[in-house]
Amino acid sequence: MANSDKYYVSVIVPTYNRSQLLDYTLNSICLQTMDRSNFEVIVSDDGSSDNTLEVVKKYEDKLNLKYLFQEDKGYRPASARNAGITESEGTVCLLVDCGVLLNVNCLDEHYRFHIEKGRNAIAIGYVYGFDQGDGLFSNLKRLVVPDQPQESIRRISKDKLFYDVREYHYTTYEDRIHDLPAPWLYFWTCHVSIRKEDLLIVGLFDTIYDGRWGCEDNDLGFRLFLNGGQFYLLRDAESIHYPHDGDWVSKVEQGYQNCILFHNKFQTLETKVFLDTYKNEIFTDINAICMRMRLAEKV
Repeated sequence: MANSDKYYVSVIVPTYNRSQLLDYTLNSICLQTMDRSNFEVIVSDDGSSDNTLEVVKKYEDKLNLKYLFQEDKGYRPASARNAGITESEGTVCLLVDCGVLLNVNCLDEHYRFHIEKGRNAIAIGYVYGFDQGDGLFSNLKRLVVPDQPQESIRRISKDKLFYDVREYHYTTYEDRIHDLPAPWLYFWTCHVSIRKEDLLIVGLFDTIYDGRWGCEDNDLGFRLFLNGGQFYLLRDAESIHYPHDGDWVSKVEQGYQNCILFHNKFQTLETKVFLDTYKNEIFTDINAICMRMRLAEKV
């Protein structure tokens, strides 16, 4: 830990009108094996009008907790996360979405990873049940006991239906995502960690993506990659994406519009392939496509 840092880890949780999901996430953080004195939690509220503040107050005596509120001016996740990062006092920033339940050892695993790897290392946490938008919500909910994340993960890990949606890629590449041409593809801020100093160097999230869902995390991941960032899968940091309703069709369209901004900003082969394959129903392996295209360029 740097001498100027107050905590080992700052857990940053953006939220908007999802007080019940926030409750689940904060409760899972209370159960961490890391000593409470070594981490803080920052709830960055994007203008909620529900009882979010009431939920936060439940945890004021249980966590080193900061609550940030920004006026509701539409969907602004980049701005909300930036506010949390700016106010953080930890060596490592752990970005966790509202509704993600962390296993009890997650904070210890993330901090251990960054001590071992040093600067320019990015950890991708494992997320069971992410984006199960195919009618399996009710099945997943039956396996999850929100206040028992460790037991819930034990149950879910036995059911192949609910592996991380990126599992096929992880297995294909024997978890060596740091060797791929586009590892930022897997940088989804539902569960990732980066040293704060590395985030500050690349300029945090780009607020150009505010107003629409998607791509702000890939943009940050890409800039970290250009700055020499190494992306690693951290399997031992397990979590559950608690199932909740959402307009996936609308999200895909919004994401595509942001993906156009993303490619226009960087204009690389990898961002072009990302754009061209974004609307595929199957999570496309753009790394395999890019490797074939790069190989063809050399022939």
